[in-house]
Amino acid sequence: MTKQNRLKYLLIFTLLIGLFLTGCSQSTKKESDTTANEKPAKQEEATEKLSELTIQAPMGISIAAPIYKVVDDNNLQEFTNQLNYLPWKNPDELRARISANQADISAVPTYVGANLYNRGMDVKLMNVLIWGILYVVGPDGEQVSWEQLKGQTIHVPFKGDMPDLVFQYLLKKNGIDPTKDIKIEYVSSPQEIVQLMIADKAKYAVVPEHVATLSVVKGKQEGKNLAKIMNLQEEWKKATGRDSFIPQAGILVSNALIEKNPELVQEIQNQFEQSIQFINKNPTEAAAIINKMNEDVPQPIIEKVIPSLNLQFVSAKDAKDDLEFFFNELATLSPEIIGGKLPDEGFYYEK
Repeated sequence: MTKQNRLKYLLIFTLLIGLFLTGCSQSTKKESDTTANEKPAKQEEATEKLSELTIQAPMGISIAAPIYKVVDDNNLQEFTNQLNYLPWKNPDELRARISANQADISAVPTYVGANLYNRGMDVKLMNVLIWGILYVVGPDGEQVSWEQLKGQTIHVPFKGDMPDLVFQYLLKKNGIDPTKDIKIEYVSSPQEIVQLMIADKAKYAVVPEHVATLSVVKGKQEGKNLAKIMNLQEEWKKATGRDSFIPQAGILVSNALIEKNPELVQEIQNQFEQSIQFINKNPTEAAAIINKMNEDVPQPIIEKVIPSLNLQFVSAKDAKDDLEFFFNELATLSPEIIGGKLPDEGFYYEK
């Protein structure tokens, strides 16, 4: 090989080495850029986990019962660092928290959810869990008809809210004028009614469970013979020709939470369904869990109440027919109860 050829090959070799090194450099840069681009995506994914999630429900043992089980299980660590539970004392406190975005998930009377939605709140109803827990409590042994309630004073909690609305609807369906034929005395809470009845300051009262059963038990302890003398679910059936189930309360969720954390909302929906199944099948164990959150109510009473809670999981979309019938009937008292109209499809959570 001549000197000239050797120089030629050396030059070609040098060029090839240069091209190879340049390619490696570009490849490394691409990998570096890719890695750099992936880091923000991972960071963004991490921020999807909530710092806290707040659930609110009424004080007592009704629709709060399945929430107590969800909170006690605390199986949402994948989605939130902290799970908060807030009891609401009255429907006004419930509404105020939703309006102020202080609760992500709320246990609500179903008509309250419809009203808030129609007033422009960005919420959806996830499900219906309580299917009627209203009773008239009075002296044990009395056979009470609607006609016999004429001229009587009835104590009712939460003026203008669920117990009052259902009772007034049934009064009118049975030909009784609530403003003329009977006297309704309103109190600030169902628990207040228990004390009034024990003190002989109230003869008849419309109350939800667990307070209905508690009134009977506490009454016997104090020498007062009280009983659930009228089942308003059965009266609903007679008045409407429908089943004796009132789609009374369910779970409302902010639409912002659905959009940002759809997997979380779906998991919560699943956990509510599982919670209802557990409570109905295991009342003794469920009563022990519920008692942790309601120490004032003895565990045996909680266990006794569970079958009367009419707990049944039905998704909002599957409950729509019952809900619309219920809303329409309440609207006969006043359309403003549900915000002036039936809520549209956007009110119903789809999963």
